[in-house]
Amino acid sequence: MDGATMFAVLVGLGIAALVFGVTFVLPIVSFSRLQQVTRDIERLRARLDGLEASLRGLAGAAQDAPVVASPPSPVTPMMPVAPALPVAPAVPVAPAPLPVEPRPQPVAAPAAASYAAERAAGGRPEKAASPAVAEDTLETRIGGRWLLYIGTATLVLGIGFFVKYAFDNNWVNETGRVLLGALFGLVMVGGGHRIARRGYPLYGQIVAGGGFVALYIAAYAALNFYGLISRPAAFGLMVVITAAAAWAADLHRSQGLAFFAVVGGFLTPFLVGGTEDAQVVLLTYDAILVAGTVFMAERRSWPHLNIAAYALTALTFVGWAGEHYAPPKWVTTEVFLTVFALMFTGAAFRTRRASAESSDITSFVLFTAPLAYYFASVANLHTQPLALLVFLTFASLAGVVGGVRLDRPWLRFVAFVLVMPVLFVWIGAHTGPGWRLAPAVVFVAIYVMHLVGLGERLSRTQDAWLKLEIVLFHANALALFGGLYTIIDAVAPGYSPALALGLAVWHGALAWLLRKTSEDAALNGVAMAFAMLGFAIGLQFDDWWSVVGWAVESAAVIWVGLKSRRDWMRLGGALLFALTLFNLFMLGFFQTPSGFDPFFNARVGATLVVVAVCFGLAGLHRRFADQYADKATAEIATLWVGGNVLTILLISTEISFYWNIRETTDATADLARMASLSVAWATYGTALVVVGIVRRYAPIRYLAIALLALTIGKVFLIDLYTLGGIYRIIGFIGLGGFLLLGAWLYQKYRAVILGTDR
Repeated sequence: MDGATMFAVLVGLGIAALVFGVTFVLPIVSFSRLQQVTRDIERLRARLDGLEASLRGLAGAAQDAPVVASPPSPVTPMMPVAPALPVAPAVPVAPAPLPVEPRPQPVAAPAAASYAAERAAGGRPEKAASPAVAEDTLETRIGGRWLLYIGTATLVLGIGFFVKYAFDNNWVNETGRVLLGALFGLVMVGGGHRIARRGYPLYGQIVAGGGFVALYIAAYAALNFYGLISRPAAFGLMVVITAAAAWAADLHRSQGLAFFAVVGGFLTPFLVGGTEDAQVVLLTYDAILVAGTVFMAERRSWPHLNIAAYALTALTFVGWAGEHYAPPKWVTTEVFLTVFALMFTGAAFRTRRASAESSDITSFVLFTAPLAYYFASVANLHTQPLALLVFLTFASLAGVVGGVRLDRPWLRFVAFVLVMPVLFVWIGAHTGPGWRLAPAVVFVAIYVMHLVGLGERLSRTQDAWLKLEIVLFHANALALFGGLYTIIDAVAPGYSPALALGLAVWHGALAWLLRKTSEDAALNGVAMAFAMLGFAIGLQFDDWWSVVGWAVESAAVIWVGLKSRRDWMRLGGALLFALTLFNLFMLGFFQTPSGFDPFFNARVGATLVVVAVCFGLAGLHRRFADQYADKATAEIATLWVGGNVLTILLISTEISFYWNIRETTDATADLARMASLSVAWATYGTALVVVGIVRRYAPIRYLAIALLALTIGKVFLIDLYTLGGIYRIIGFIGLGGFLLLGAWLYQKYRAVILGTDR
């Protein structure tokens, strides 16, 4: 079926509905209305009769009531009667008032008053109670309802087929079809208006909505099917139809008609069509529609209208961009993106002030407008390097200002998370000599913004520092270092250690300045200073020393967590320390380096720093053990054992590396390595026994026993079969001697070990 035929069928069905409404529905509605009015009059008459009867009864009761006189004074008959004295004329004395019962109110009077009030307010009176009516049977439902529905549908289809037949035989030309459709729409709009004013609002609004649909179809058909009008004329007609629908929605307080007006208004440009690019006209028209929608939504408390406008605006923008966007249009595109973002964000704030649940949902949806605006702007400006830098700066400023003004720290965090990845990608894509100063200034500006935001809240809340703000404090400093390092290292890598050292000094000074304002802030400043110092050491030397920086940073974070009683910071520091160990092992910890110098190399130095961090953290946990119910027993044991295991690995690898580089010149190097490892393990195990006994610390003694057991297994399972000569003698005698020494220590200090020496 082509477009013209479809339109003909729609107009035919419309005319059929109109004929059916005039010939069948209107008489039925009129008759029903007349019957209702008649029943209302009869009910009023009955109530008036009841009121008159009640009044007559009250009047009769008042007339028949007996008059109670005062009883005469008792007179003694034997007493002589004194002559009468002249007295003043008698004044009639009213009898004592009778107790008057409350005047009975006629039953019909309140109902009549309620009815009159409802009629004055435009409402329908409540129906009087009626006797119970028997429920419909299947027969009455089929005969009284379903036959009516089926007959109505059959009649409408028959009239529609008749109109289509008339169109097919050219009884009505193209202009006539459009005019009939428009006339049908106007009749439905006018009729719906009248019906709604007569007390049937929902019915009338539905009829009027159908009329507006018919008007849209008529205008669309006149343009696209028959070419009777131009595109500007069709656009103007649809705008008028949209305005009329909005006016009707406001007049009848119909949210349904308002939705129809909003959807129809946004669809108008697509219905008119056209292949030319009219960005300014299209988006200006949409901005006017959004403004009108926001106004109507606030005026009538219809917040969901804003969601419809928001979604349709996004679809319009995406549709236009898919067809016509080009990089030279970035300025006008950004202007319209900003206008729409401001309008919908303002609507979100105004909607949020309402207390309804629907308002909360609407404000939540509309508050995604800034997020959509950010991503759309990044996509729009990605070909404009300087403009994108400016936008990222203002986006950060908006996030910080919004977080401060609304006291929502998470806004600052979200702005940081959104801006930083884009900024680092920008640096990676612009490495030319002309792009050094601008990104460096942007990094410093963003760092200062977030630092000021953190400081502003600290000045109001003192020590009430949120977890999110602590994370932002560290991330902000690390982002500044990372960005400036990326820029400087590309042109002057020798200045990178100085950069890290300068930031370490700055954060140390910042901790000093914040020490009286917030202990948390001061402690985190110290942690950041240690981290930057570690970076400076790592950059000055090699990759092994970068491990030093991460180890010191993790220790500082754990120390801050212990000092401020923040378990989540301790956990974060522990994870960072685990990553430090992973990095240590991945740098070639178990591989023999070229040009190896035993014990005096960067690997040994970095590993010893990590071991020292383990023992230092164990001491810190022991110092703050009173904060925890279990006295941090597990953490302390893990750190002590971990530090010693790392030391054993370092000694073992150094011995192995020493003999590995001599394998080419010494045939007995492998045997010497095996014997040396056995002696070293036995020596270290015995030393652990001594430390464990002296410190009265069982986990160290357990580690010693495990290491000695490993050594025994190696000697009897490997060395016994692979070593020979002097190396076997050294291995067995050395192990035996240390085992005897260990056994003697356990016997001598048995009471200390068992804790019975006190």
